Amino acid sequence: MRTTYLVLIAFFCAQLGFSQPSHLSSGEILLKLNKLNVLGNALYLAAHPDDENTRMIAYLGNDRLVNTAYLSLTRGDGGQNLIGPELREGLGVIRTQELLAARRLDGGQQFFSRANDFGYSKTATETLKIWNEEEVLGDAVWVYRNFRPDVIITRFPPDSRAGHGHHTSSAIIAGKAFEVAGTEAYSEQLEFVEPWQPKRIMINSGRWWDSSIEEKEGVIQVDVGAYSPFLGLSYSEIAADSRSQHKSQGFGNARSRGESIEFLTLTDGEAADTDVFDGIDITWNRVGAMELKKQVDKIILDFDAAIPAKSIPALLKLREAVAQIEDPFWRGIKLKEIDHLVLDCSGLFLGGWASDFTVVPGEQLQLNLEIVNRSDVSMHLVKVEYSGISNTFDSLLSNNQKAMIPLTIDVPKTAEYTGPYW
Repeated sequence: MRTTYLVLIAFFCAQLGFSQPSHLSSGEILLKLNKLNVLGNALYLAAHPDDENTRMIAYLGNDRLVNTAYLSLTRGDGGQNLIGPELREGLGVIRTQELLAARRLDGGQQFFSRANDFGYSKTATETLKIWNEEEVLGDAVWVYRNFRPDVIITRFPPDSRAGHGHHTSSAIIAGKAFEVAGTEAYSEQLEFVEPWQPKRIMINSGRWWDSSIEEKEGVIQVDVGAYSPFLGLSYSEIAADSRSQHKSQGFGNARSRGESIEFLTLTDGEAADTDVFDGIDITWNRVGAMELKKQVDKIILDFDAAIPAKSIPALLKLREAVAQIEDPFWRGIKLKEIDHLVLDCSGLFLGGWASDFTVVPGEQLQLNLEIVNRSDVSMHLVKVEYSGISNTFDSLLSNNQKAMIPLTIDVPKTAEYTGPYW
């Protein structure tokens, strides 16, 4: 038995049949190990679910290995529904889940604003009035300051070429947020976040807006159809699977292979010559810790695809070093990445089942916890936390031995009720 010990703290969600996401394969783990050396963020921004370019998101997240997110200003509740009778708020719930499912496939994160998808709009003036521009702009600024993107990419231009008032308005909001996110604007947010100024904002242009775009200066071309040997798929294949989650809109795409060129044009900020991240340091040097690259490179070099758990001691040592980084933003992100890698290398299964799918303040909730340590790394379960409620343990998790732990959760009378997005 290996002598490394992991102290395991399990966190639970109040869902029936909750379990952790699927584990990564060895190829996917190796990809995530490479991502440890990348410290960069990109935010894609548009108006609705299904407006995002999943090819670009898949490429940025899985090839460039930057943290990539999509900000959909609306939840698409003004659209049509091809799979059921739900409209308006009910459709918004469905399309929210479709977006989350898409991000699970292309590797991106997902954000929303409070903008109301009230159906087709001819002008940005009408849209911004109904949306309440100041509120939606504040939402975008909040996302910029929390996610801290280096680059913003919009799907649409901020003019009539966008073809829909919501589309045009999404680009206008993106541009205005770019201008004020680094200032003292929306000062009420500064109790929780700091101002943040992205490096540049670009439009994901296309031949449908400009037939001569390939010949213009300053346009960056990106092949988002490249193949990932880590994943066994091209980014366009991943993107097709992701986009096919938009079932209520009938936007299923067949997988495609081969070169697929996307065009990026500067809207504001510093110009880029050949790459969307020109002039942006996305290495460990960003936080003054370039020596950590050597540790990560050594872990990658020593990685054993047949026994990923061999990397756990080195990952834990790396974690100790990363915990000393002064930058709290990147320290938190990299610690979380390492924690996930440790769990994936261990093959740990963690799942829970609730006695009911609802519970109200003051009641008890019965949970059954299942844990299986599928490695020869010795682990101890010390605590389970649920909504701030802790249960302490001292349980050794032996190799491939299932541990079933019943839990009784007393939900405080002061607990807040959950509710749908509206």
